[in-house]
Amino acid sequence: MTDVTDSNRRRDKRDRQSTEAQIIEAFEAVLLRDGVEGLGVNVVAQEAGVNKVLIYRYFGGLAGLASHWVANSSFWPAPIELIGNDPEAFEKLPVRMRVRTVLCNYVDAIRARPQTVEMLAAELMAPSEITRAFAEALVRPGKGVADFIKLETADKDLTDQVWNLIFMVNGLASYLAIRERNNPTYLGMDLNDDESWQYLRDTVADIADKYLDS
Repeated sequence: MTDVTDSNRRRDKRDRQSTEAQIIEAFEAVLLRDGVEGLGVNVVAQEAGVNKVLIYRYFGGLAGLASHWVANSSFWPAPIELIGNDPEAFEKLPVRMRVRTVLCNYVDAIRARPQTVEMLAAELMAPSEITRAFAEALVRPGKGVADFIKLETADKDLTDQVWNLIFMVNGLASYLAIRERNNPTYLGMDLNDDESWQYLRDTVADIADKYLDS
């Protein structure tokens, strides 16, 4: 009897994991297709082919599902991506160059995430429980790369300067990525043109060099 019970429990666990995965995939599909405003319990449940009750049972509702998706997806760039996916090569760089690399990679990472830009735009224009759940689930920008950058090995304390740069670049890249989506002309630049973004990367690198050397 015990073996039968254990087998049923394992099957139930597999079924739940499979259903959760279906719901999460459906959530992302709806987000990319219809935007944040298109998300709803009924819509996601229909997309996943499940009863909407399961969204409440497994995630506590749509906001909980949004938080889970953010925490377990590539919604926000991971530290390994921001350092260039090569920890050994990154560690060989001087501290200032590590910071510079992370900032420039962040610009590319945000632009490469249409679902993230969609959320950022919605958070500004149409805040809701979903956008709040997204925002609350985000790790403080740059927090995860601290172990890789190792500011304590710099020849002087750069902590304040680095955080100033992170917040500045985060805001700049987010704003321009939203502009590219909705109104791609900015100060005479075409934000749909890769050369405009290369100019932005070069500008960020130049600002980082001058600010951290001051």
